[in-house]
Amino acid sequence: MMPENTLSSSPIFGAFLVPDRYDPLIDYEWGGVDLLDTSQGLQVKIWTCFYDGNWICVQSGDILHRLIQVEHVTALSLAFDFNMHPTIAYISDFKMYLYWYDTAQGKQITTEYGLDYLNPQLSLDDHRLHQSGNADIIFAYLKNGNLYYRQQRDRFLIERLLQQDIEVELKQIGMNNKNRFQFVFW
Repeated sequence: MMPENTLSSSPIFGAFLVPDRYDPLIDYEWGGVDLLDTSQGLQVKIWTCFYDGNWICVQSGDILHRLIQVEHVTALSLAFDFNMHPTIAYISDFKMYLYWYDTAQGKQITTEYGLDYLNPQLSLDDHRLHQSGNADIIFAYLKNGNLYYRQQRDRFLIERLLQQDIEVELKQIGMNNKNRFQFVFW
């Protein structure tokens, strides 16, 4: 949850709780034992999301899931909800898409956002179980030079402006080691 839907007036920088991103086709996120298995919580192991042979995949150790078959992916990002449903933001053929679990329909769906969207990033804003009532998957991106975000609790329907006139690319978002949600640009 983003308090007051704004960025902090006094940032507190820290290291991400997952590996830093260096490739737009590889992302990392804390998760449970397996998809749909939260028996041990959401901080069991780090999952990797990657693109391989026209498949967007998630893997942790010897567990591999091929989630979406799609051509020409140039960027992707991963998050899990509190039930270990995967959420994937990706760019294919210059359009941004979001693959997510829609509770209203009771299934995974894909939403197309279009051509004006860049640098999609996802992260669950707080993986601690005692914060599950307040936590959200944050879906951030750049559009027309501005930083926006959407959140899971709104079914990703409401677009919120965070900052105007961004002249850099959004690299990564997520919780840091000081329990603050941060945005990193490059």
